[in-house]
Amino acid sequence: MPGNQVALDGSKCHRAIMKALTDRRILLAEDEALIALEVEGVLQDLGCKVVGPVSRVDEAHGHVESSSLDGALLDVNLRGQQIFWLLPKLVERGIPLIITSGYDDATLFPESFRTVPRMAKPFDFVALRRLCVEVFAKT
Repeated sequence: MPGNQVALDGSKCHRAIMKALTDRRILLAEDEALIALEVEGVLQDLGCKVVGPVSRVDEAHGHVESSSLDGALLDVNLRGQQIFWLLPKLVERGIPLIITSGYDDATLFPESFRTVPRMAKPFDFVALRRLCVEVFAKT
């Protein structure tokens, strides 16, 4: 398979990917209900166990503090509150993360988080699946 492309069909590679993601506990923080349902479906289709979805920063913080997480997929703005103060806690614990935003301009994010994997909205769900595999799969 060329480059960093991920097979998401019925191949052996796909089965290996599914095994690598099975039961991975991924925190989902998204305040738009329809988007949360779609992303939850993507994560579940990959074999992940979704923690949430949550729609407020304090709910996300509670899960970061009290849950055993294997990853986090977080919208940068939850009901008008930004989540950037929560990211160092995830990084400190070695929890892989993806941030999502309606803005794709990295300069809008704090400099220390400009290299964090991110996905701009509206989502390309094939690209989102690939990014989830790249970030959350057990290696």
